[in-house]
Amino acid sequence: MARKIEKIQLGRRISLGVFFVAFTVLTILHQKVENMPSVDSLCPFGGIETLFKYIAGGELVKKIMPSNLVLLVAIIILGVALSRFFFGWICAFGALQGIFGWIGKKLFKKRRTVPKKLDQALRWIKYPLLVGIVYFTWTTGTLIIRPYDPLAAYAHLSTGIASVWAEFAVGLVILIVVLVLSTLYERAFCKYLCPLGAVISILGRIPLFRIKRESSTCISCSKCDRVCPMNIDVSTVKTITSPECIGCMECVTACPTKKSTLYTTLAGKKVKTGTIVIVGLAIYLGALGVGALTGKLDFVGPSLTDEATKGTLKIEDIRGSSTWEEIAESFNVSLIELYKAANVDETKVPPDTKLKDTGALIGRTFEADEVRIALATLLGISYSGENGTTPSSPVQTVQAVETAQRAPAVPEKIIEPTEAAKPATSAEPVAPVAPAVSEGALAVPEGFVLEGTMTIKDIATALNVPEAKVIEKLQLPADISVTTPLRDMKDQYGYTMTALKERFAQ
Repeated sequence: MARKIEKIQLGRRISLGVFFVAFTVLTILHQKVENMPSVDSLCPFGGIETLFKYIAGGELVKKIMPSNLVLLVAIIILGVALSRFFFGWICAFGALQGIFGWIGKKLFKKRRTVPKKLDQALRWIKYPLLVGIVYFTWTTGTLIIRPYDPLAAYAHLSTGIASVWAEFAVGLVILIVVLVLSTLYERAFCKYLCPLGAVISILGRIPLFRIKRESSTCISCSKCDRVCPMNIDVSTVKTITSPECIGCMECVTACPTKKSTLYTTLAGKKVKTGTIVIVGLAIYLGALGVGALTGKLDFVGPSLTDEATKGTLKIEDIRGSSTWEEIAESFNVSLIELYKAANVDETKVPPDTKLKDTGALIGRTFEADEVRIALATLLGISYSGENGTTPSSPVQTVQAVETAQRAPAVPEKIIEPTEAAKPATSAEPVAPVAPAVSEGALAVPEGFVLEGTMTIKDIATALNVPEAKVIEKLQLPADISVTTPLRDMKDQYGYTMTALKERFAQ
């Protein structure tokens, strides 16, 4: 006969379910509806990732929104008061693991545990992982963990497995492994890999909330040990001080003595379990409410139009949810020219298409950064790509737009083929060679970085030189396409992007 679920545990499952469903619905709507929060802006860990950058210069890491800092503050306050209560009652990924843990219990009828010494060693992994993520995010200015994030992979499942695999291949593999492990070992990710859990575990050393055990009424049945999803040895201590405790209170409600053998305390005083729940949810939701009232709980950030109106528009502001039409209007460029510069067939992609949906329409992988690079080429400003180190400034962007409006069109120079480049008259085929160009080596401006998404035409336009000169600089054959991205021709012509970048930098 199944054990009756205590009201407090039923409430916990409902709480986790509500937050999990809300998170899932929002991530699906993000793919379908404009101005809906992305998974990046819904995760409190984003606040940790951007914290140092924000303190140093008031800027946020790419893809991070002000909401991440509000969520982080809520988590910190909650962590100091109630340790890892967030993970036991609110965390969407914890809820997902819980679902698979329940499935595992139904399938295998038994809960497995990792050998104690191995378990203790594995629990340390999340701490160096936290340090590494924060360090590399700080030094690169990007969400270094994003391609490996199982939560991000889950949040993009509504786009289709092929799309998720293209962007989050490692994250998807980790997600599958974590969920399979969760059917065997409860909360595997929470115990061993969660970097946010590492942060709150540190704060968990000083919480106001504790679970205590009255040894005089304990019957040593160890039932509290068996139900703990974090595998804490509850029956052997007087006070649970483990930073792994997620405040689920399963041990309290499972105790068969009914004599307050296990009880909850707040600031040293005995309180009911329901009081702990009310305090925890009130802290979290209250912090979000304050953030909303002060205008800081911003999940989507300003639109391109808003940034253009304020004069702070930058190429980096373009997101996957931006539409082609919105980009062209905000940066005041020709929509047709933008399509051409990005090597996209405008007949297949309507103007109101989001960048993240473009790949499905043109039949290839397409990244928002291709548009950023194409736009930088059109405007004649420096932009080294999403993982580069040369961001454009608002002043540069505005000036470039004004210059582009005033500058007269420059006719393309027609290069006459030399004798070496003319068709051969004999039956023997002659390998094509780069056409001769005017004397003098191609000078590459400082900060201009060659990218695989660029075409020879893009490069020539950006540098205001003949296409033949770019071909000569890159040591490529004369018959190479000038409108196809370089990365799409590397197999055909036998070069690598690394080699091209070295030639270009010489």
